[in-house]
Amino acid sequence: MAVPDTTTFSLQDVVDEINPTTDDLVDCVSDATSGDYDTTYYSSPATSLLEFRNYGNSAQLTLVVTGDNFVVANATALQSIQLEFEYISQSATGATAVVRRSGFPVSVGATTQINITAGPGGVWNTSAFSAPFSVSNPTSGVATITMGCKINSAATDSFPTGQVTVTKDFTI
Repeated sequence: MAVPDTTTFSLQDVVDEINPTTDDLVDCVSDATSGDYDTTYYSSPATSLLEFRNYGNSAQLTLVVTGDNFVVANATALQSIQLEFEYISQSATGATAVVRRSGFPVSVGATTQINITAGPGGVWNTSAFSAPFSVSNPTSGVATITMGCKINSAATDSFPTGQVTVTKDFTI
């Protein structure tokens, strides 16, 4: 059984999942399979017990950033998935860029949800800077925009609870 997706699990939960040579954290890290970590909580190499949160949950959607895209994959069944997008920040060395949703300007902190359908073998992706928010280039200088995405719900599979972000510079 997978390590619970909570912050209250114990070393024994990890030991029960990994079955290491000796029952200590160092051996758990050594004997763990990298693909079984939940990337929301893990960074290589594991250095703390909390990086084993949700370890071994094989029926888990993934949410990653590839280039400028947010990508959802690993669905085990056809299901509805709700994504939440957030306009996180903007800094500029000249004029600011205009960020829009449905054609209307929005401010930092704006969020919107989208429901998608994904199934086995399918990959869903969208540009972080063209849907659901769009970004226009500034009239001068450089504007640096950060967008975020997280999975709010999925009908079948478990999912990472953290937000992934991508940052991009826009120029004239």
